[in-house]
Amino acid sequence: MAKKKQRWVSSVRYFNLALSFGITMVVAVFLGLYGGWWIDRRLGTFPVFMLLGIFLGIGIGFYNLWSELNELMEKKPEKESDRGKDESRE
Repeated sequence: MAKKKQRWVSSVRYFNLALSFGITMVVAVFLGLYGGWWIDRRLGTFPVFMLLGIFLGIGIGFYNLWSELNELMEKKPEKESDRGKDESRE
């Protein structure tokens, strides 16, 4: 039963990562789009800053995904090494 619970927690963790990435990407692109559109409207340079804002939003979204994945990968080996120590004590 413990393995089922552990598998469930792992699945929920990855679902949370995917959901977090999706929301972050949509919000970052939308803010870049809106911010670029606002600047273009003020300066009269329609597609320039809007496109720049979209690409900036995509870059920020992927940077956030990269940092979350690196953090997840750093935590995973610690848990596996701790699990091995616990099993050897029993």
